[in-house]
Amino acid sequence: MERDSFHANLGLDPGEANYLFHVHGVAGVGKSSLVRHWEETARAAGAVTAMVSEDVSSPIEAMESIGAQFARQGQALGKFETAVERYRKHRHEADASLALPAMDREGGAASTSSRTAAQIGMGALSLTPVIGPAAAALDVEVLARGTDRMRAAVSSRLRNHHDAELVLHPLRVLTPVFLQGLADAAEDHPWVVLFFDTWERTEPFLDAWLRGMVLNDDQGDLPVNVIVVISGQAAPTAREWAEYRDLIVDIRLEVFTEAEARALLSARGVTDEAVVATILRMSGRLPVLLDTLARVHPSGPDSLDDPSETAVQRFLHWVSDPHQRAAVLACALPLQLDEDIYRTVAPQETADQYAWLRGLPFVSGQGGRCRYHDVVRTSMLRLQRTRSPLDWSERHIRLADTHARWRADLEDGLAPDKRWSDSAWREHRLNETYHRLCASPQFLASALEEAVEACSEGLPTLRRWADTLTRAGNDTDTFSLTTWGQRLEAASARGPGLASVLTELLASASLGTTARAHAHLLRGRQFFRAAHPEGALTDFTAAHDLAPTLVAATTDRGTAFAWLGRFDEAVTDFDRAIGLDPGNAWIVTRRGVVQRLAGRYDRAIADFDRAIELDPGDAWVIAHRGVAQRLAGRYDRAIADLSHAIELNPRYAWAIASRGEVYRLVGQYDRALADLSHAIECEPGVWAMTYRGEVHRLAGRHDQTVTDFDQAVELDPDYPWAVANRGVTYRLLGQYDRAITDLNHAIELNPRYAWAIANRGSVHRLAGRHGPARRDIEQALVIAPERADYLLQKAVLISQVDGVPAAADTWRQLARCSMDSSDQHELLSLFLAALSAGRSDEANTAFHQFISRRPDSSTTTDALQYLHELAACPGVAQDGIDRYRRTLANRLGR
Repeated sequence: MERDSFHANLGLDPGEANYLFHVHGVAGVGKSSLVRHWEETARAAGAVTAMVSEDVSSPIEAMESIGAQFARQGQALGKFETAVERYRKHRHEADASLALPAMDREGGAASTSSRTAAQIGMGALSLTPVIGPAAAALDVEVLARGTDRMRAAVSSRLRNHHDAELVLHPLRVLTPVFLQGLADAAEDHPWVVLFFDTWERTEPFLDAWLRGMVLNDDQGDLPVNVIVVISGQAAPTAREWAEYRDLIVDIRLEVFTEAEARALLSARGVTDEAVVATILRMSGRLPVLLDTLARVHPSGPDSLDDPSETAVQRFLHWVSDPHQRAAVLACALPLQLDEDIYRTVAPQETADQYAWLRGLPFVSGQGGRCRYHDVVRTSMLRLQRTRSPLDWSERHIRLADTHARWRADLEDGLAPDKRWSDSAWREHRLNETYHRLCASPQFLASALEEAVEACSEGLPTLRRWADTLTRAGNDTDTFSLTTWGQRLEAASARGPGLASVLTELLASASLGTTARAHAHLLRGRQFFRAAHPEGALTDFTAAHDLAPTLVAATTDRGTAFAWLGRFDEAVTDFDRAIGLDPGNAWIVTRRGVVQRLAGRYDRAIADFDRAIELDPGDAWVIAHRGVAQRLAGRYDRAIADLSHAIELNPRYAWAIASRGEVYRLVGQYDRALADLSHAIECEPGVWAMTYRGEVHRLAGRHDQTVTDFDQAVELDPDYPWAVANRGVTYRLLGQYDRAITDLNHAIELNPRYAWAIANRGSVHRLAGRHGPARRDIEQALVIAPERADYLLQKAVLISQVDGVPAAADTWRQLARCSMDSSDQHELLSLFLAALSAGRSDEANTAFHQFISRRPDSSTTTDALQYLHELAACPGVAQDGIDRYRRTLANRLGR
């Protein structure tokens, strides 16, 4: 068949854009028959086709199913198959990933990493980690927002940026690859036709993906010779479909009129009026039943007046071979059939008649599998269940045992933690569960425990389990099964994630101790994803109490403690976990991270040393040891470790950026910028752009600073760290109005962003607005009472307004906070406190210590400004101020 004639066969206009068909109508009206006919027509025209049915429960599974069907037609989607295999591999690598910040400093604060590292919390443990503040007293907007933190955490465990994106945004990465495969197929064939049958079952999780792919071209252009057919009991409900009504062919199927029904029967050779009348009555003029009854060529209306006879019973009556009748009934029990299942359930006398069964009008399938039409199957199931409940149970038990045996065979090649991620294993487990529920609804308790396990594989798998409960309930007329299936389905639709589902499951008194512990563990991880560490801690504690030897519960609770800044309790949990699993390098590493966050750098390094002994090639651990070395002030060792990690993974953006931070600390700004630029190349993102802008600012390159911050804000206008940093740069440039605008925005985004609040106060002070300046500085100090740079601003402001003597208490508090510190900002504070008090020797010593730290341009500029302001304050000792100012100005080249 030529291309245009196929177009005409479907009622299309040649040369126009691709079409999307909506075929809808009640069950049994003939939708599946129509799409099967279209598929045959398309194949005859040289098309490559695929049929997606209710077996899939996610867009990725849909693409995999299409790819497998294409491959059987000689049109393999090789690049997609490779990409999806890589996704599944890396997703499980990332599942246990501990989320850590891409950098260890607070957003834009003028403090070193060593002072703020303990203020950074740890994030979620599973696929979508989130960073949260480590303690209630935090005064920072920690680093980056959730998406950037998630990317940094996952990419640190994977080899390159593309693998990280694949794990974090699988549809975003896989769909374009899939579309390219469709485009290749469209070049090789006149048509590509994708059928989505039983849409009422798959719409909840396929609708947005399919709509974006077909109608919005979100992921790329769909070739014009690709046709998509959606078949279901109702048309797609999302209102977004209405916007594309001109691109959609809507086909509503109705039951046959009596004239149409009689015409079909006549075409099948059924003309006896008594038989015709019986078939019309029994079928309700549903095309699938009309065709089923007509195809067997009934010879007479035997027992037509028996009102209890159903269409299916009548059909079985007209099949003369008793073994075939038994085979038809037996094969209604499985959810779906292949030849192996057929041989398991069919009588021995019909063991070789699978092809005959597949040819029956109510049986449809693809790829070696088939299923009964729901209308026919439901009647057959009811007939068998009510006729012999004992035989019904025994048959389902045999089927369950068969799937259990096949599942056990697969387990020989699967590690225990890989079973639920294996689709073949899951399919046998699901079918086993269905048949055990049909045999005995009392199996519900075990099925609910399996649903908990299904949650570990994500929403698509959980939905399959919920659907299985609903089907088993409908097929056995068991209210409790149907109710539980509907409860879980409804919970899966309430908001993102699985927390609602797990809450429903935990409400069941029938969950055993182990299953209940696992449910709390999984729900705790959902709280992590939602950035609710308190809720996570509660659930992890419940899991730990129920199963004290469950290592995951202990380690996850340790992570929750660390997120909340309760580092001693976190270490205690990790100690316990290491005792349970002493050879687990990952747990040892996590304890090292907690020690680092708590500021115990030597203990952290010892843990990282041990983890590296257990797993010498782990770039992630080596990089974190490098960060700990940096925080301990051992910069040479830090650079060595980070360089080693980069050698192991040349596109490890977090390690590259961390090495750039070390170079910044030692004043090697060119190397720092080179590393940060490389990190941006490897892992484009707003955080890295902001970080590089900050280094430009510290080096005094304000034009480049503003450029980087502009780009960062353009990438994410609501990223507080970038917005606040740009505001600080405007302050250094004397552009106070712009500075206030940016700082206002940053504070709106995070009302407890103390660093932004303090810097806004600094701008007000420099602009002579003392009232707003005092309010901002006091607010910042409420959030962070001992911050030396905030106390310094307060002391200078009071000195300006009321004179240096009036600020004496604040200057003394500042000196106490800065005593014995080697931090450049605190040395500056110590110097200015001594200078304000007229202690010349102390001031001179602190000034030289400050200069010896090689302060960056930003800090030096602030020091010069403070001296300028202090010189004008009433009551200050002027001794040496001009000399100090000249020294600082010379360092800035002024």
